[in-house]
Amino acid sequence: MQPILLSLMLILPSQLVAEKPKVASAGNDEALRSSVAVSAKDFSGRCEFTVGESGRTKLVLHPEPILRWSNPTVGQVFGEVFVWTDNGRPAVVASWYRWYSPDWGRTFEVCSLAPGRAAGRVNDIQFWNTEKAGLTLKPLANADAPAKVAAARLVQMRRIAGDFVAHLADTRGDDSGVKRQLRLLPQPVFRYPAAKEKSTYADGALFTFVEGTDPEAFLMLEATKTNEDVIWQFGLARMNGDALRVTFRDKEVWTVPKLENPLNLIKEPYALITSEQVLKESAADGKKPAPATKVKP
Repeated sequence: MQPILLSLMLILPSQLVAEKPKVASAGNDEALRSSVAVSAKDFSGRCEFTVGESGRTKLVLHPEPILRWSNPTVGQVFGEVFVWTDNGRPAVVASWYRWYSPDWGRTFEVCSLAPGRAAGRVNDIQFWNTEKAGLTLKPLANADAPAKVAAARLVQMRRIAGDFVAHLADTRGDDSGVKRQLRLLPQPVFRYPAAKEKSTYADGALFTFVEGTDPEAFLMLEATKTNEDVIWQFGLARMNGDALRVTFRDKEVWTVPKLENPLNLIKEPYALITSEQVLKESAADGKKPAPATKVKP
């Protein structure tokens, strides 16, 4: 999750600096988590994502969240992550989250894992239409061949994922970026469904690097079918607007620079959607809309 603190402080410095996170009871936290779970599932169910140059390939929403998260280092905030797939492969991952302290409202964070263009809309509003690929798979060097049995391949993927190390240059409190090593969740947040006869993959999984339990980068590992064999490939994608760097067995394999302002970027593979027009509550739930995150007009 891109920390929006700095961007908001530039907009409303006196109000935001004065506002500090409140201490909440565990029981209240659970109530807030439950409220977020309902709203996140409702919103994700209303989203439609497509991929491809023509945008005709509609993605399939995995019915349950792949991750529920919080990040107490930045405040009282709770989120849920969903994934949309293309023939089994994860193609878009997105997180709906709600700030309670500081009270900055709701945000929808979206990230493309597709090898080409991706687009997103909710109801009749298109809020995202990327111009480039979100993730490119590359062969994994010096890796054992994928095992024949699914359970053994999961062991391999967990071991391979453990050899990746992700670093974040966190600019929340320092413009120059405080270097932080992110934590890899040991289990994948999503496992590809069993391969079918026409599938181009044999297996695959999506891992994430987190702060707290808040996803900041995703690692895709895939056992890909080639003309002659099955090989391991990997790809990485950001879930944070700050600079990220990833190494594999001490060798740098991926870097992305800091995004100056990721709010409401319609053409980028990663964006924070804060528009009230997009995030308005479903008319069916009968609830009064929560305030959307304040952004520069």
